[in-house]
Amino acid sequence: MTSASDVPAIEVVDLTRRYGHGRKAVTALDGLSFRVAPGEAVALLGGNGCGKSTTIRVVLGLLAPTSGRVAVFGGAAGRPTARAATGYVPEDASRLPSLSGRELVDLFARLRRVGPRAERRLRVDEALTRCGLAPAAESRRVSTYSRGMTRRVALAAAFVGKPQLLVLDEPTSGLDPYGTEEILALLAEHRRGGGTLLLSTHDRVTAEGACDRAVVVGRGRALADAPLADLLAGDDSPSLLPLFRRTDRG
Repeated sequence: MTSASDVPAIEVVDLTRRYGHGRKAVTALDGLSFRVAPGEAVALLGGNGCGKSTTIRVVLGLLAPTSGRVAVFGGAAGRPTARAATGYVPEDASRLPSLSGRELVDLFARLRRVGPRAERRLRVDEALTRCGLAPAAESRRVSTYSRGMTRRVALAAAFVGKPQLLVLDEPTSGLDPYGTEEILALLAEHRRGGGTLLLSTHDRVTAEGACDRAVVVGRGRALADAPLADLLAGDDSPSLLPLFRRTDRG
């Protein structure tokens, strides 16, 4: 008998995704398979166009597989139960609506059907405080935020639904070392609470600071799937250095 703890947080099986039809069809994913256990943190690594973002969209239920299967906590990706268990932080959070930080997080709480009103207000307060947004910042339009503040309010919007799984696309892209440390601290807190992470990144500091394991994706397939430390140290694994952007960490 399978217990709840035996059910993967994410299960990707022979996932294929094509764009277009006929001779003009482009294969973004070609039989990709991997699993993420509850409480685990996994990085998707690979060059531009390798299929990382497509994988994330399928896991979120924003794209349907051409073939194969993706499950989130045992349910098909995109189903209401899977979406309720998942929070998402996009790479380009600058396109968030022109609302204040509080209004934005409250909007996501409403979309998550957090209620009644008193409970929703409490959850919004908790999410904003957790992500270090001061009352003065809460009332400002998100369009006036710095890049680091924008990432923090996007995380607050994800956290307000109390997701078991957090999916992030390049969560520290463009941040300075201090901003990166702040985001990594929030991700570590999520894991201490039993949460699961799936993130794509080109940044070695982010990968090593947030994740235990990495799935290296190339040409839409898993080229390697192993503990991140082993991949970085092993002579038999594909070199990961070209996958990481040069970053100045002082």
